[in-house]
Amino acid sequence: MNRVRRYQKTRAAAVMLLALLLVPAASATIIWGPYVTNTTTGSATIAWKATGEEPGWVEYSSEGGEVCRVASAGEEGMHRVHLAGLLPATTYRYRVGAGDATVEDCKFRTFGDRTFTCIIYGDTQGQRPFFTQTERHGLVAERMAGEEDILFVIHTGDLVGDESEWDEFFAIAGPVLGNTTLVPVAGNHDGTAEVFSAIFGLPPFYSFDAGSLHVTVLDSNDRAWADMRTQTAWLKEDLTSPLPQTIVAFHHPPFSSDRKHPGGDLAIRAEWCGIFAQNDVDAVFSGHTHTYERYRVNGTEYVVAGCGGGPFYPLSEEKPEGYQAGREETLGYIRATISPVSIGIEVVPVADITGDGEVTMHPAGAVIDTVRLNTAGGWWSVLASAPGVWELPGLWRR
Repeated sequence: MNRVRRYQKTRAAAVMLLALLLVPAASATIIWGPYVTNTTTGSATIAWKATGEEPGWVEYSSEGGEVCRVASAGEEGMHRVHLAGLLPATTYRYRVGAGDATVEDCKFRTFGDRTFTCIIYGDTQGQRPFFTQTERHGLVAERMAGEEDILFVIHTGDLVGDESEWDEFFAIAGPVLGNTTLVPVAGNHDGTAEVFSAIFGLPPFYSFDAGSLHVTVLDSNDRAWADMRTQTAWLKEDLTSPLPQTIVAFHHPPFSSDRKHPGGDLAIRAEWCGIFAQNDVDAVFSGHTHTYERYRVNGTEYVVAGCGGGPFYPLSEEKPEGYQAGREETLGYIRATISPVSIGIEVVPVADITGDGEVTMHPAGAVIDTVRLNTAGGWWSVLASAPGVWELPGLWRR
């Protein structure tokens, strides 16, 4: 009898083991990305996040070039591969994998072009239970994905409302991020400096060069104010770049007619705007105020681009000095074209949304504000929203 029972237990165990062997192993899933950061003329970093701890890899090549493969072990499912020895001004196709999960048909372009286009937008967080990123940010991301040959995308912060939205952000922005370089700015909803660096592989403030343009990214969050002296000293040194054009991006706008913060972030204005004027900064891009606004102060264009999907903010009729244009209750983004002699800024509307949630889409090709900075000719000029109207307010600071 005991022998029978032992046989039955042994047979049952064998059947269970065989069943387990016949069940396919669980597949990894790529849940973030891929996305490219830290691009230069000769390098770039590709990152993605996958479920599980399986090793990852990147395969990449230039047009007609040899396919190279680089492995990534990954930590807690986060993969990051730095590619070096790349050619300047060259488009690279790539795909990534983790275990048996792959994402195909991605691309980025190394810096070095004299003329290129980039996108600036921000504040893409949802507002549950009223709406999600999918409902609003999704509209903006879909329109952006239709833009061709975008060298990089600057996100001016608040990519998410809280840590629960990261999966949704990367899912929605995926078609955009898989074909360009992301330049992230730390927003006040994006977590600590450590979280920001862990996701993007970048410090909270940094800079880079692209063609004739120098780009400076700053951290305007409260957590940075304890070391603002260090950041401001770094900024003064960074803005000595010999390149002829400079733009700056950070989250909190120094000029805004937001009713909650009349005038804008006055502390940031006092700390940095004098430095921008002294160093001939062409344009400053911010978010935080969920709308579009533009100011011109001491020769610098200050653009609020917080219309990427977050809940709209009402604006006051009282405007700070230098107010030029604004638009409420409109989702959209900034398209900037950089050449060695000018910076062209176009505001692209995607959808108007009323307080009742009624959505009116703008047609492809619509532009609601245009600014052209002639940075090499000694003058600056503004093309107003009404076609054919030009202003020549005065001598360009250069």
